[in-house]
Amino acid sequence: MTEPLLALALLGAIAAISIGGARIVSWLLDRRDHAAVQRAKEAAVVAQARAELAASGWTAEEEAAFQSIRAQQGASLRHLREVRRA
Repeated sequence: MTEPLLALALLGAIAAISIGGARIVSWLLDRRDHAAVQRAKEAAVVAQARAELAASGWTAEEEAAFQSIRAQQGASLRHLREVRRA
């Protein structure tokens, strides 16, 4: 009587492990697909931004100057916040 019960328990364990393994593989493949879709979306956004910049006539030098001004303004704002707290 214990042998059929043991066989049934082993078959149940094998089935559970097989189903669990299949679910893990499915999840891994889905995550890989999700990551690929995300990279494609990010590449599309970057391409669109570059196209808009090219169409506007904005140059790399102007962008560098703009970022420099923003960095200086950020430093000034941080200084003002520190002064207010003191």
